[in-house]
Amino acid sequence: MSRIDASFGVALPTYAGDATGTPGAEEYWGLYDMTLNDDVSWERVAGFAKSAESLGYGSLWSPDHFLLGKDGMTFEVWTTLSALSQITSRVELGTWVACNNYRNPAIVAKMASSLALMSGNRFVLGYGAGWYQLEYKALGYEFPPPGKRVDMLVEGVEVIQGLMKGGKFSYKGKYYNIDGMVNNPRPTRKVPLLIGGWGRRVIGVAAKYADEWDIGAEPTYAEYKEKGDLLTEELKKNGRRADEVKRSVHVHVLIAEDEDQLREKKRRVMSVVDSLGSSVVQLPSADYRFELDKAIVGTPSQVRERLKRYVDLGCQRFELMFMDYPKYKSMELFSSTVF
Repeated sequence: MSRIDASFGVALPTYAGDATGTPGAEEYWGLYDMTLNDDVSWERVAGFAKSAESLGYGSLWSPDHFLLGKDGMTFEVWTTLSALSQITSRVELGTWVACNNYRNPAIVAKMASSLALMSGNRFVLGYGAGWYQLEYKALGYEFPPPGKRVDMLVEGVEVIQGLMKGGKFSYKGKYYNIDGMVNNPRPTRKVPLLIGGWGRRVIGVAAKYADEWDIGAEPTYAEYKEKGDLLTEELKKNGRRADEVKRSVHVHVLIAEDEDQLREKKRRVMSVVDSLGSSVVQLPSADYRFELDKAIVGTPSQVRERLKRYVDLGCQRFELMFMDYPKYKSMELFSSTVF
């Protein structure tokens, strides 16, 4: 089998996907990420991280949320990655993606610097404008309209990057004002900035400021090409080369040894999805409907073929969400048969 010319990361099981045992439990569309994960414990998260590293995966990713899954059972991303930095030695550790509105960006710069140093320069700062309205409400935060959230993201990125340069830093913007802040100790290497999102303005932000760009989950091949071409155009406008920004996508994965096992997995996953039905309280759009065919589903050879099509369109890294975790050993199967 020919090698797929891309790196592979995995989503950490830091939140529960299957909340069917809790009537009325709040759900969001991320339940599809790890549909069969019905429990969360630190032992499971830590064991998963160490296993992923030993199996050859290149990165670990955790979302910046507080209320996902059954009873809002979710580990906080910054503390999680900080702890994992001490029990792993090789894998990159990334926020997926940190919400600009949840923390003052000057504080984020300090946190990112500390985590980069703690991990031996393995931290990737995934950053975005935010979207999960119900979580904003629960936290008592204003939920600005999309345009304002992107404007705030731009200022937040400028604050973070300014503080990463060293020395006293001041900034006077519409949303953030920093007066003589110092960010020490600083990392010995640059902390990569990954901007997540596929809106036109967010792609423009990535083209101007980012080292990496992640489109999000479940783009069609046509959508991935369209947004990738837009990024290339925006990079050119900013005087940057097309290869200056690393490109990635996160995908739901359901891999099986053979067709019989694949049918069994599909049945188990979709039984959870169908049982939740209309209780999913926030979807990417009002007309969104999860379809398993959008995910990377198949035997190892079929999965490889699906992934190669993204690589042909410029994808350089995949962040994998194993929908059948922990009921099956799919992370092991994928590592031994796909890359």
